[in-house]
Amino acid sequence: MAKFETESGARALLERIKKYWAARGYTVEGHVYAAGYSERLRSTVYEVQTNLVNGLPVRSKDMAA
Repeated sequence: MAKFETESGARALLERIKKYWAARGYTVEGHVYAAGYSERLRSTVYEVQTNLVNGLPVRSKDMAA
Protein backbone atom coordinates (compact mmCIF):
# COMPACT_ATOMS: atom_id res chain seq x y z
CA MET A 1 0.00 0.00 0.00
CA ALA A 2 1.25 3.42 -0.91
CA LYS A 3 0.46 6.49 1.19
CA PHE A 4 -0.26 9.91 -0.31
CA GLU A 5 -0.79 13.39 1.03
CA THR A 6 -3.77 14.14 -1.21
CA GLU A 7 -6.71 12.13 -2.41
CA SER A 8 -6.19 13.32 -5.98
CA GLY A 9 -2.57 12.10 -5.90
CA ALA A 10 -3.68 8.69 -4.69
CA ARG A 11 -6.39 8.47 -7.36
CA ALA A 12 -3.87 9.46 -10.06
CA LEU A 13 -1.54 6.65 -8.96
CA LEU A 14 -4.38 4.13 -8.99
CA GLU A 15 -5.28 5.13 -12.56
CA ARG A 16 -1.62 4.82 -13.64
CA ILE A 17 -1.45 1.33 -12.16
CA LYS A 18 -4.69 0.26 -13.86
CA LYS A 19 -3.60 1.68 -17.26
CA TYR A 20 -0.17 0.06 -17.01
CA TRP A 21 -1.59 -3.41 -16.46
CA ALA A 22 -4.49 -2.92 -18.89
CA ALA A 23 -1.96 -2.24 -21.67
CA ARG A 24 -0.46 -5.65 -20.86
CA GLY A 25 -3.80 -7.48 -20.88
CA TYR A 26 -4.59 -7.57 -17.16
CA THR A 27 -7.43 -6.22 -15.07
CA VAL A 28 -6.46 -4.62 -11.76
CA GLU A 29 -9.02 -3.55 -9.20
CA GLY A 30 -8.36 -1.09 -6.44
CA HIS A 31 -9.60 1.78 -4.34
CA VAL A 32 -8.43 4.83 -2.42
CA TYR A 33 -9.29 5.37 1.22
CA ALA A 34 -8.44 7.75 4.02
CA ALA A 35 -5.78 6.05 6.16
CA GLY A 36 -5.78 8.45 9.06
CA TYR A 37 -4.41 11.79 10.12
CA SER A 38 -0.76 12.84 9.94
CA GLU A 39 0.41 15.23 12.65
CA ARG A 40 3.49 16.06 10.59
CA LEU A 41 1.44 16.97 7.51
CA ARG A 42 -1.53 18.24 9.50
CA SER A 43 -3.89 16.58 7.07
CA THR A 44 -5.49 13.28 6.16
CA VAL A 45 -3.26 10.68 4.50
CA TYR A 46 -4.69 8.48 1.74
CA GLU A 47 -3.75 4.95 0.73
CA VAL A 48 -4.10 3.04 -2.53
CA GLN A 49 -5.07 -0.60 -2.20
CA THR A 50 -5.17 -2.99 -5.18
CA ASN A 51 -5.64 -6.69 -5.78
CA LEU A 52 -2.02 -7.06 -6.95
CA VAL A 53 -0.11 -9.89 -5.27
CA ASN A 54 3.62 -9.26 -4.90
CA GLY A 55 3.24 -6.50 -7.49
CA LEU A 56 1.64 -8.75 -10.10
CA PRO A 57 -2.01 -9.03 -11.22
CA VAL A 58 -4.01 -12.06 -10.22
CA ARG A 59 -5.99 -12.48 -13.44
CA SER A 60 -6.01 -11.46 -17.09
CA LYS A 61 -8.80 -9.63 -18.90
CA ASP A 62 -9.93 -12.95 -20.40
CA MET A 63 -10.51 -14.43 -16.95
CA ALA A 64 -12.20 -11.27 -15.56
CA ALA A 65 -15.57 -12.10 -17.13
